Amino acid sequence: MARRILAALMILAATFAGAIAQDSPEFGPRDGSEPVRDPRPTAEDLEVQVAVEKGLKQLATIQNPDGSWSNDVGNKLGNNYQRNIDGIGKPHLGVTAITCMAFMSAGHTPDRGEYRRHVAAGLAFVLSNIDRDTGWTSAYGTRMYSHAFCSMFLAEVYGQTRDPVVLSHLRNAIGFIVKSQNRQGSWRYIPDQLDSDMSICVCQLQALRAASNVGVLVPKNAIEAAKDYVRQSYNHYRYPGSFKYQIDWDDRSTFPLTAAGVVALQSLGEYSSHTYMGPTGQRVTLDLNRSIEFIRDNRPDRQSGWLVAGTRLCDYGFWYGHYYAAQAMYQYQYVSPRTWNEWNKLNRKHFLKLQHDNGAWTDEIGGWDPEKNAFATAMACLILSIPRGYLPIFQN
Repeated sequence: MARRILAALMILAATFAGAIAQDSPEFGPRDGSEPVRDPRPTAEDLEVQVAVEKGLKQLATIQNPDGSWSNDVGNKLGNNYQRNIDGIGKPHLGVTAITCMAFMSAGHTPDRGEYRRHVAAGLAFVLSNIDRDTGWTSAYGTRMYSHAFCSMFLAEVYGQTRDPVVLSHLRNAIGFIVKSQNRQGSWRYIPDQLDSDMSICVCQLQALRAASNVGVLVPKNAIEAAKDYVRQSYNHYRYPGSFKYQIDWDDRSTFPLTAAGVVALQSLGEYSSHTYMGPTGQRVTLDLNRSIEFIRDNRPDRQSGWLVAGTRLCDYGFWYGHYYAAQAMYQYQYVSPRTWNEWNKLNRKHFLKLQHDNGAWTDEIGGWDPEKNAFATAMACLILSIPRGYLPIFQN
């Protein structure tokens, strides 16, 4: 009897295994939809994890004694990076926040993981540079970009630690963002400027979204005003689907700006094409499918042989653009899983080619020096780690 029961169980197991195999990534489901992904890591997954670990190890070795990471403080100006005279090679608040989030995206927090002390030290540096009266976060001339990334970092830390000290500083930093919102409903490089741009807008919105996710009150009118600005930045006629740099002075549309525009709307809860009432009462439709097409068509490393000219093609704008493009495509997987899978596959293939032997990635704000470059290394690690889902800001 026992043998008969065992034989029957073996037949059932074989039948069940066969049913699973029919829906495996190798064969795909019978209805022709996207195949069910095996949750076990693939060889490519493991290769990426090794690359990220090498990058994080390199970042850990170049952390400053005060908990910061150094890179040239400045801002993108046209196609170049403009350095502050007194900010060359100085501790960089924004880079420090981004680097700490790179560690957190791989599962390391201020109180957990192999690199917990590095994240905790980076957190202490950020907290030490927040003005307790105004909430403004700045050092060596860093501006609204860095303030936003620091605020987002604090929100991610508070969400995982519930540290009341972090919460207090986070509320101040978020309050500063809200107070700095201008009449256009957006932000610019310096607080209280009258004009705005998409690249600054998206990072402020992500900071507000991250803070809201962990229970910090964000005024609804601030969110609605920002949403109006992003919608106005959508390009209906020239390069349809793209997003403009500015709605009044500079209407150029690029890969990074369009990726930023899509992510800005995702941060505001808009994940697909939608219609809304325009300022004069007309119905306006934003086709985000065309935005995704624009991002795909204008990917800077889309052409074969793109690496032949050297890694200097992969500058600050390259990493900044890919940071938002990866988020946009990751969220778009709920519309088209294949689009995300193809995008992520190219990211892995290309980024691993760019990695130096010591684990670093490079760009101009780190002097193209693999022994000093924190920003590019942190960005590459963040982008490659988005599918792991450890940071809530990258989740739907």
